[in-house]
Amino acid sequence: MNITRLMLSCVMVTGLGIAALPIAEAQHRSETDYASFQVAASEAQTTDAETDEHKSAPARPREGLGPVGVLLLLVVLIAATLFYFLKLQRPSLPDFSEPIGQGSSSKGALSRQSSGDRQSVSIDSITSADKAAFQHLLTDVYRAWSKSDLQELRQFVTPDMLNYFSTALADNTSQDLRHQVEDVVLGRAEIVEAWVAQGARHASAKLRWSARNYYVSLTKQPGDSGYVVKGSEKKSTESTETWTFTQSSDGLWVLSAIQRAS
Repeated sequence: MNITRLMLSCVMVTGLGIAALPIAEAQHRSETDYASFQVAASEAQTTDAETDEHKSAPARPREGLGPVGVLLLLVVLIAATLFYFLKLQRPSLPDFSEPIGQGSSSKGALSRQSSGDRQSVSIDSITSADKAAFQHLLTDVYRAWSKSDLQELRQFVTPDMLNYFSTALADNTSQDLRHQVEDVVLGRAEIVEAWVAQGARHASAKLRWSARNYYVSLTKQPGDSGYVVKGSEKKSTESTETWTFTQSSDGLWVLSAIQRAS
């Protein structure tokens, strides 16, 4: 569990627990005082004068928050402030219960370009050599990802995607997890779009591939009970994703975006 979340939960539970004790005591004392007041009022009705006096007596004033209420309010406000601050500091992450990009898109700068910034070209302009490069990138990216090797990933992705992977790897590490995607085999690749923007070539391909996809615990050794947290290290599963590639200035293709194929 994330240590920061655990500390926040402890602060909230402790604060609310401390505040609840004096509240219960104050409530009990209030109920007792009110019961005594009713008994005294009943006894006071022995004479007409006393009865009139009680009828004309003002209603018992309602109590304000008091120091206990203020303390409880402060605890709630502090907890809410901490939660909001941590939420702002923590970037929104994709769901990595499936391979990269499954369940949530991880679009880079290319996805934010307006239609006026790009010129569509025929998908036939993507050659067999280009498709072979895309296949190599699929295996290279997942190999580096499984090793948590950002230096190796840097060779295959744009800066935006490198930041995306870096954040995701840090999130896995904070949960004592490592995501393994091994023995990647491309089953089918379909070019769905090609275009030119800012002098660079881009292409999106729908990739269907299989791999052994699973999570392991960083606190256990292979063979230990609980080492494989999710998935199977022996059985391959099939996935479909749409990868967008950009041709860099040196002519090499790099990964610029990933999203789950519809």
